[in-house]
Amino acid sequence: MKILNVTITVQDLAKAVQFYRDTLLLPVELTPAGAAVTIGSSRLMLSPGDTFAGVHHLAFGVLPSEFELAHAWLAARVPLLTADGSEIIRGSDDWKSRSLYFLGPEGIILELISRAADASTMSGKGDTPRILSISEVGFGVDDVLDTAATLTRELGIPHFHDLSRSFASMGSDDGLLILVHQNRVWFPTKSSEPARGPLTVLIESPAVNSQVQLNARISIVSE
Repeated sequence: MKILNVTITVQDLAKAVQFYRDTLLLPVELTPAGAAVTIGSSRLMLSPGDTFAGVHHLAFGVLPSEFELAHAWLAARVPLLTADGSEIIRGSDDWKSRSLYFLGPEGIILELISRAADASTMSGKGDTPRILSISEVGFGVDDVLDTAATLTRELGIPHFHDLSRSFASMGSDDGLLILVHQNRVWFPTKSSEPARGPLTVLIESPAVNSQVQLNARISIVSE
C-alpha cells in the first residue's frame, strides 16, 4: 500500500505554508483550494477550515543511511520531542525503524521515520535528507478492530504488526494507516488526542477505484 495524497484542513493557511516551505524546505504550490505540499512521491493538501479538537499525525519516510543526517538537519530547525529522554525513538523488532518526532502547524504530530526495508535505496549527496513519501497517516476511531476489519474487507489492506482494541497498523512498509482509539493520546506526547477534523487519504491498494467513509470526517479512497 502506498499513500499518494492526504487532505487536511488548517486554520491558518499562511503559517502552515510557511512551515512546510521555509522550515522543512518542501516544495509548496498554492492552489484554488489552499496549498499542495510535495513530500517525495506523496502530496499533502492543505485547505482552510474550521477549528477542531485534537491534532493530526503524519510520518514522512527517510532513508536509514540518512537518518543521522536527518537528525542533525531536523534538530537545527525544530525542537524534537523525546521519549525516555531520547530524541531517537526506536520501533519494535517487528518494525525495524527509527523515528524523530516534532510538532508542526497547529500542533500536528509529525515524524521522520527510517525503516530497514528501505536500506537498499540509494541515498542522495546533499546536505538535506531525502524525504521519500508520506509513510504513515494516523487517525482516531471509535472502534479500532471494526475499522481495521472494514479496511481489509473493502480495500484489501492487511494489518501490519499491530492489532488491538486501542492501536492497529494497516498496510505495509511502503505506507501505513495508523488507527488509534479516539480517546488515546498520541505518542510521544502526554496530552494530544487524535484530530476530530476532516481527513481524506488517497492510497494505492489492491482494491482500485474504491472508497470507504469511515465516519463523517474520515474518508479513505483507493485508486
